[in-house]
Amino acid sequence: MSTTRDPDEQFSKTTLFCPTCEHASPIDGDWIMDDAVHRERLLCPRCGEVVVDQPEL
Repeated sequence: MSTTRDPDEQFSKTTLFCPTCEHASPIDGDWIMDDAVHRERLLCPRCGEVVVDQPEL
């Protein structure tokens, strides 16, 4: 699924993008925190793709 973006639309440096469905939201937006692992893992609310996967510090 592809979405078109307005070229004039501005995104913050803290905006994350899903590589699968191109969903965009701030890092503190609607991403789903995966608490089942001992990692910093954020999932896309639209398609479930892992967007961030880092060890917890």
